Amino acid sequence: MKRTLMLLATLLTITFAWAQKLPKNEMNALKSFLSAPAAKGGTNAQALLITDLGNPATWPGITFNPDGSAKSISWAGKELAGNLNLTGFKGLQTLDVSNNHLTSTTLASNPALRAVNLSRNLLSDININGCQNIRVLKLNRNRLSTLNLGDLPELTSLNIASNRIAALDVSNSATLKTLNCTGNKMQELVVSGCTALQSLYAGYNDLASIEISGLESLQNLNLTSNRLTTMYVQNLPSLNTLIVSDNHLKELVAQNCRSLSDIFAGYNDLTGFSVENCPKLQWVNLNWNDLTSITLTGQNLLERINLANNELTWADLSFNPMLRYVNVANNDMLSTLQLQADTQLQQVVGAYDDWGDGWSEAMQE
Repeated sequence: MKRTLMLLATLLTITFAWAQKLPKNEMNALKSFLSAPAAKGGTNAQALLITDLGNPATWPGITFNPDGSAKSISWAGKELAGNLNLTGFKGLQTLDVSNNHLTSTTLASNPALRAVNLSRNLLSDININGCQNIRVLKLNRNRLSTLNLGDLPELTSLNIASNRIAALDVSNSATLKTLNCTGNKMQELVVSGCTALQSLYAGYNDLASIEISGLESLQNLNLTSNRLTTMYVQNLPSLNTLIVSDNHLKELVAQNCRSLSDIFAGYNDLTGFSVENCPKLQWVNLNWNDLTSITLTGQNLLERINLANNELTWADLSFNPMLRYVNVANNDMLSTLQLQADTQLQQVVGAYDDWGDGWSEAMQE
């Protein structure tokens, strides 16, 4: 009897949910898309194994609101193609049509929309006007050359990696926490006023400069493989990891970054490097630069430093009590390496090894 009642309740719930039909505008828009050609022959409906275009209840990947309107659409990796126009889907909250062959998408006037995944398509155009509640927007691996974000006051995560975008302005995006714009053609990136930004991934672009002052929540900054020539990283209290490898940097300064743990700045043209008031520094990689000298002392947590393939004549790395590993290989002119009071040192790699126990004696002075 109990099982019968439960089954009846379930049937009543389903019946109630379908008391309202899919709104006419939504039905027409979806039927139009489903009737369009798919990427590998047939229609989009056939790619989704839909046999009845007149009965949305049988369509896979869609959930509905109590009034019958579409609540979520999940059609990832289905070989879908063409233009997806979901304008005016007032109750739509989530959309995932990633890993398809879509060339254009219109999502205008969808006030309930919060999460959008359009990654891994062929998009050259997208319209998200009137979607002011979007929090997560994934557009990576498309063919976008421009992006107009409009007004997205709730946006927390934006991924536009691997597109063709030359300029992006997300200034004063107060809720934005993660921005990934890796692998574009970006010459201009404006992130000023993004006070909640925690992770910025902007490597493999064409940036010659970037303003990061005032980003007090920033924890991870990756600017590898750009055209940067100078970098002053100052007064960023939350910054943990700095990656600026493979640029054209001649000078790198890190000051008052009290959470900074890792610096990766290899494959540059550095002739100047300095660190001040960064007490949590643990790992520094400056290999393949043009440094002739370096002073990095009194770093209580520093464990590893790579200075291989520079032009060093002397280096002062003394009074780093946790230092375990030093690499000074291929610094043929190196004559002085100071390692006093580096009591945990286990390995020194490079030509300096040929000098016998000189470095260990220096440690004990």
